[in-house]
Amino acid sequence: MESRLFFYGTLMAELGHPLAREWHAALSAGEKGWVEGRLWALPDPQGWYPALVPGEGRVMGTVHCPLAAFDAAMLAAMDRYEGEAYRRLPVTVRVASGEIAAQAYVWQEALPEGAVALEDGDFAAFLARSGEQAYRGA
Repeated sequence: MESRLFFYGTLMAELGHPLAREWHAALSAGEKGWVEGRLWALPDPQGWYPALVPGEGRVMGTVHCPLAAFDAAMLAAMDRYEGEAYRRLPVTVRVASGEIAAQAYVWQEALPEGAVALEDGDFAAFLARSGEQAYRGA
């Protein structure tokens, strides 16, 4: 796989999701950046997860390059984890050195009841501020 991946939520390495740990072993360390859009935190009995939707604003995250060990099976597993509500789409990531083409999981459905707008576009900061836990389902 050649395309870079942009993570802004439960798949960020620092949030420690067990599946994300496995996938990050086959990805570069990553570079902080942001994409254009609006970010929402969505409640679930197994923890909160984010939804990137088109719109004005900045969504903070990390862009990663796949390493040789990252294969089609890992990408398919990632797609299954994200589920039907998300679609992996091309995005432009703004990093310190300029712009990078990548793919990100973009929310495709109506936002559920209880969704919280994250004006700062930072899911990890939302979790730290609120004391809530990130989604841990599989």
